[in-house]
Amino acid sequence: MKQILFLSFLLLIVLSGCGMQEREKLVKNKEKELARKEQELITREEALRLKEESLAKKQQKLDSTQLDSAFYNPSITGSWNVRMVCVETNCTGSAIGDTKNEIWDISYQNDRVIAKAMTDNTVVRTYEGTYNNNLLELRDNIEVSPNTPATEIVVRLTLLNNTLEGQRQIIRSGDCRIVYSMQLDKGNNVILLN
Repeated sequence: MKQILFLSFLLLIVLSGCGMQEREKLVKNKEKELARKEQELITREEALRLKEESLAKKQQKLDSTQLDSAFYNPSITGSWNVRMVCVETNCTGSAIGDTKNEIWDISYQNDRVIAKAMTDNTVVRTYEGTYNNNLLELRDNIEVSPNTPATEIVVRLTLLNNTLEGQRQIIRSGDCRIVYSMQLDKGNNVILLN
């Protein structure tokens, strides 16, 4: 009887050992499969990174082509009296009908148009952009800081006779948008009060 118990116990140990070996094989196979999939993922990520770099280079070439073909118009350079009237807003602290008056000094630097916005002879903002097909497009991106939300300002103006007319759109994070109609007149630069 003791021998039967001993043999049964020995058989049980041997059989359980076989199960362990099978489990170890399964674990090793799964580890190999996981390593293979991880390598595939790394390869795909590298291919995606290269494709993104290629697209960025193509975009940069397109942008530089647009800049190279930018039109230089001396009639937009100089000082301009700027009048802005708020025509659309969903931001707190801003209301339709609000007005702003500034003096803008517009010049060219290389292929870029630079507009320095001044109030009381102090530069309050500098826009940068292009002039193409009678359209002046300027941008100013305000960096995020603890006191100011991310803000993008886009100005689109069309030259008509001796004036520039168009819109200034301010877009802030948090679904805040303000649109001003704009009229810029070249002239004697009388400082306008807000």
